[in-house]
Amino acid sequence: MTDKEFRRLNRSELLDIIFEYQKREREMRAEIDELKVRLASRDLKIREAGSIAEAVAGISGIFEKAQETADEYLRFVYAAGRQMAEEAQQKLKEADEQAAKVMASANALEKELK
Repeated sequence: MTDKEFRRLNRSELLDIIFEYQKREREMRAEIDELKVRLASRDLKIREAGSIAEAVAGISGIFEKAQETADEYLRFVYAAGRQMAEEAQQKLKEADEQAAKVMASANALEKELK
């Protein structure tokens, strides 16, 4: 509206216009407040998502370290198993040699006794 049109309005019409503007202002302020709350909530969700991403990255690091530890343990177990197998083979060889000596001794004694 132009100034001329405003001047032609009577008092009740002007009050109605003022009342409407006040009503629209309240509605807009309420909407602004609601939007602020929604924005704060969204900011919180974004921060939490960042925290979740950091937690996942941290957990991922924990799992990687656990896998490294498990792999190292398995290498140790396999190495110990190989060492035990080698020692067992050596003892079997020694036992076979000792048995052969005992048999040779027994055979020699048997020949002497005949």
